[in-house]
Amino acid sequence: MSWLDNAQVKTVADKAANDLAAEQAWIEAEMVAADKEVKKFDDGHTRPKGANVQEWRTYRNALRDYIQAGVIVGERPVSP
Repeated sequence: MSWLDNAQVKTVADKAANDLAAEQAWIEAEMVAADKEVKKFDDGHTRPKGANVQEWRTYRNALRDYIQAGVIVGERPVSP
């Protein structure tokens, strides 16, 4: 029995699916972090990151728009 008997060939479609899954996981993590920052502003916390709450809300919208219909659109949004 050869190691090739159980080998799986990765296709371009497999790589694209893996890349998309990784980006979706990144977006989910960034959304959690952005939500925390918005809550800090809303609660009047003394040490929120970023200049203002609107920057974080704009960032969340950019994260939502980054992947559309299963396709990565543009470049990764940059956190405030």
